[in-house]
Amino acid sequence: MQEAENEKTQPKMKTSEYTVAEMKAFLDEMSGKYDLARVVDPTECRILTFHDDGRVSMNESCYGIWNSEQKCINCSSARACKTGCHQEKAEHFKDDVYFIQSNPVSLKLADGSAFPAVVELVTVEKESKQAANDREAENIGSRASHYRAHHDSLTNVLNSDAFYELSRRMISNKADMSWMMITSNIMNFRLVNNLFGELKGNEVLVKTASMLQEISEASRGLCGRLGSDQFALLIPKAKYQEESLLNLEKTLERTFSSGIFTFCIHFGVYEIDDPSIPVSVMCGRANSALRTIREDMTRTVAYFDHAILQKILLEQKVIGGFDEALKDGQFRMYLQPLVDRNGGVIGGEALVRWCMPDGTIVMPGDFIETLENAGLIQKLDMYIWELAVRQLSKWKTEGREKLTISVNMSARDFYSIDVYDVLTGLVDRYGVDSKMLRLEITETALLVDPDKSDSIVSKLRENGFLVEIDDFGKGYSSLSLLKNIEADVLKIDMGFLREIRDSERSRIILKSIICLAESLGMDVITEGVETEQQLRVLSEMGCSYYQGFYFSRPVPVDEFETKFVFAE
Repeated sequence: MQEAENEKTQPKMKTSEYTVAEMKAFLDEMSGKYDLARVVDPTECRILTFHDDGRVSMNESCYGIWNSEQKCINCSSARACKTGCHQEKAEHFKDDVYFIQSNPVSLKLADGSAFPAVVELVTVEKESKQAANDREAENIGSRASHYRAHHDSLTNVLNSDAFYELSRRMISNKADMSWMMITSNIMNFRLVNNLFGELKGNEVLVKTASMLQEISEASRGLCGRLGSDQFALLIPKAKYQEESLLNLEKTLERTFSSGIFTFCIHFGVYEIDDPSIPVSVMCGRANSALRTIREDMTRTVAYFDHAILQKILLEQKVIGGFDEALKDGQFRMYLQPLVDRNGGVIGGEALVRWCMPDGTIVMPGDFIETLENAGLIQKLDMYIWELAVRQLSKWKTEGREKLTISVNMSARDFYSIDVYDVLTGLVDRYGVDSKMLRLEITETALLVDPDKSDSIVSKLRENGFLVEIDDFGKGYSSLSLLKNIEADVLKIDMGFLREIRDSERSRIILKSIICLAESLGMDVITEGVETEQQLRVLSEMGCSYYQGFYFSRPVPVDEFETKFVFAE
């Protein structure tokens, strides 16, 4: 008997990730050990059903088992989903006590996307009379707090939990209607609190919520605060008017803009084409549209479309497959030659390609930003650094010890790992001269925290590494950067110069940068060289090194080793 109890209280969860078929089988197994075994979406308080064809659908409210009309206060499944940890709670109905174990899981859907959910394993016992009396006494005061439990204390609109729950109920009850999900975001809202104080920030939030609430009431929809300065609206498509959002933005701008702050609010709109998906996903899609104009003060409203959906699916695929791809060596180092004035190749820049098992080659533009946003880019950078140092070690044994490799460093590298220890550790382990590993750092990365960057760069240069400032001139503080941070090379992109309409003006700027670098004892690499004329002009200006499609696109390492004439 004791063994059976232990088996109940400690469910054997295979893993935190399940396919639909695996979860269906797990629930069948658990249903013989518990009074109730099910999977719920704690955001919407709905029970999930798993079909033999791999589909997942949402059904009645999970709290319906005790005939309640509202979600559980301090829901253990919501806490499990947010914390990623096992949670437990007891719920009461009539003479029964429902003991709930909530276990967070990730469901892998047929399209490859991941869906967070919670497995609930429930046992039911009879409640003692004394316990029932004590609970009833506690409930007398709790009814008065029902409103506070469902509304944001500052703005009085629905809080996020209530908005998700009531949105699901409204969409389900009016299945014949089409709906629009709208989310908002106030641009640079933190500046309001920093410049004017928290009271002014609260005033902005209250006024914004009030006007959004008016739109929702006029449309017979819902308004909620999802968190911080973000609000959401659910309104019938037939009642939606973009003009009402534009008028709201204009009113708020007139009210709160000042000489040192310009108020700007953005809206993302998702026309709900799949009412079965979680409301949180609907809001996420509206947010995805909003992000396309987040830094644009000329646009107010953006709409979710197929292109954004494809980008989301690609991002999920990138993040979901990253660790396995890294382990399997699917990320390959390509090299683009670095050429000197005499046309000899002195080394190459390490660039990454994702070479999938089916032969597809994914370019960096399709995954680098996603990995940066997901906090994974430093793992990829360290992987490429090691490939580069290992290659330098190989060349050293082959008598090619003069060839260099330049590797890229992102802003996140400086603040998530000990760059100095990692790089010095690599060159020591593989017996490579540190000056053969050139470090390319963008202006952006260096300017996030100039003091810290200066300290790290100085230590690296003292240890013999050559430091290159990449994309020089694209930032707003290029000269200030040169004043504060010493480096060995300036790297200029011809693409940046081509953006200048006046070609003579472009030549003057380029010549000035080359002269400036020479005066500071720095070399200049011009990348993006595509024509013989560009090469000739750069040579006349005194440019040190070149890189671009005129010489070669990035190529696999073995092709790099056999294709080019290396400098003596």
